[in-house]
Amino acid sequence: MARTPQEIFEHHATALLAGDIDGVVEDYADDALFVTSSGVRRGKDGVREAFTTLLGKLPDAAWEVPVQVFEDDVLYIEWSAVAEKSRVEDGVDTFVFRDGLIRVQTVRFTLEPVG
Repeated sequence: MARTPQEIFEHHATALLAGDIDGVVEDYADDALFVTSSGVRRGKDGVREAFTTLLGKLPDAAWEVPVQVFEDDVLYIEWSAVAEKSRVEDGVDTFVFRDGLIRVQTVRFTLEPVG
């Protein structure tokens, strides 16, 4: 039985908080699309690249996801993250799930220096 979108996102969030990029990547379809204002990354390699960059900019961050709206196979979230030297206060992502995996994710945030 395929995981529900809620189960997939719970695993995704746990892996992200642990800094486990392999765990994050395993939640994505082989043909996943990761869409940002700087372009589209494709497949697991693209997802790995995106999260390696993100976690590099926000090392050991404290993450919060106060808004989660699930509807069928779509999830909308608002998030923030604070690291020692940088922070994001306006993160917004949308996920589309298919067959127990993340098929599409859109990401938008503003990285700001702390202090």
